[in-house]
Amino acid sequence: MTKLLPTSTAGSLPKPSWLAEPEKLWSPWLLEGEVLTEGKHDALRLALFEQQQAGIDIISDGEQTRQHFVTTFIEHLSGVDFEKRETVRIRDRYDASVPTVVDAVARTKPVFVEDAKFLRQQSNQTIKWALPGPMTMIDTLYDDHYKSREKLAWEFAKILNEEAKELEAAGVDIIQFDEPAFNVFFDDV
Repeated sequence: MTKLLPTSTAGSLPKPSWLAEPEKLWSPWLLEGEVLTEGKHDALRLALFEQQQAGIDIISDGEQTRQHFVTTFIEHLSGVDFEKRETVRIRDRYDASVPTVVDAVARTKPVFVEDAKFLRQQSNQTIKWALPGPMTMIDTLYDDHYKSREKLAWEFAKILNEEAKELEAAGVDIIQFDEPAFNVFFDDV
């Protein structure tokens, strides 16, 4: 029987205090190497268990393997220099020091596919995976290569499409693109 309103979570769940400092943005990992990988897997299992105990129908990874929703994806791309930082206005609200796009952006390997495969091994429930949208990604970078937010957004859209297709092949049922910066670009779309 299909549920009229299947339940899900919004996205990130708090990380365990042994993995990263809770409620701190860009909290550094407290573990390293293989122990960090095991810790992320344990945190993912815990997030899954909590969702199952709460009766959630559509489960997620709780973003347990990510330090930050947007930058963790961008860190895996070529063409972005995290050492070369510039100050930009984020979401038309505040200034922040952000990485710089210095060359053509490219996804050299899958970003979250292995994490998705691990989650799929843990459950046969419907899985939802959240990815940052292209507008949100360009809103958190300084572009010194394309010199066009639109061109950079289209490049990110292609990269996100590649990742989404591989996530689907890895067993993810629903791909959710989060665009908290959409309102900033509303007149441009």
